[in-house]
Amino acid sequence: AGLSYADDSLGNTGLTTEAGSAADITQNKDEDSLAERRVLLMGMPRSGKTSILAVIFDNMQPYDTLSMLPTVQRGTYRMSMGITVYDFPGIDDYSETQYNNLSPSVYEGEHASLVYVIDSQGDIQTSLSTMYSIIRMAQSVNPDIPINIFLNKVDGLSEELRQDIQQDVQNRVMKTMTYESLNSTFVQFFLTTIFDESIKEALSRVVRRLVPKYNSLETILNSFCSKSSLDKAFLFDISTKVFLATDSSPTDSLMYMFACHTLEAIQDIVAICAGYTAMGEEEAGLQKTVVGMDGSFKIYVYQVNSYS
Repeated sequence: AGLSYADDSLGNTGLTTEAGSAADITQNKDEDSLAERRVLLMGMPRSGKTSILAVIFDNMQPYDTLSMLPTVQRGTYRMSMGITVYDFPGIDDYSETQYNNLSPSVYEGEHASLVYVIDSQGDIQTSLSTMYSIIRMAQSVNPDIPINIFLNKVDGLSEELRQDIQQDVQNRVMKTMTYESLNSTFVQFFLTTIFDESIKEALSRVVRRLVPKYNSLETILNSFCSKSSLDKAFLFDISTKVFLATDSSPTDSLMYMFACHTLEAIQDIVAICAGYTAMGEEEAGLQKTVVGMDGSFKIYVYQVNSYS
């Protein structure tokens, strides 16, 4: 038995940061230019939204994010499969910011997903109040929009305290949404921190709902695991370590973290040895790596061509 994960070598992940260099970076009045498959990342200032994306997409070290300036313009992070993540500026007061005048079309469509980031060590009640205002607007035009709540900055908290905070917030959110007759069917809660792989796992669980033909991919990976006697299979975006698909067996966080660290180690080794290999582009696009562990446990990494 072994753990297998496929590596989606893409090279098209990136952030547009210069104002005016792309139609979707500034606070445009025409929201129709937003990508069809999109993740809307919102939250209060200093909740850690931009830091999360900087660590995932720009490979920034967590401690380096402490000196980042507040987000004042909408940022755009592009992934594979046509998925785009939009980073909205922090919300001090929903009624006095651009969010109150944001076009409802931002939330429209079956491939839109809302992520709201909460500082778990900050003013949770104020953050929740702002979140409810956003949910009301979003569900007024898209009742089935997935709502993903990231309880961020849990580093430094004991496991018991983390669970207590999640349970408390979950109870408050579900109670309020039920009282206000809001749809809570597609609400998810995640404990996240930029100091481990929890942010990448959380984003993975958000974006895989937006992956085209995800059910077919899952079926293929199920068959792959069954016929190859493998314990688990992931389809990764190599640059972000976000998995776009996996088989239907339960995903263990430790297994995912181990897969990420192994992939990073392989990338480092490939980078060191890159100058000594003479393979062509076609051959390089189909690399296979086998990592042997203790006993009969092995990790197989197959690099596939980019998605088009």
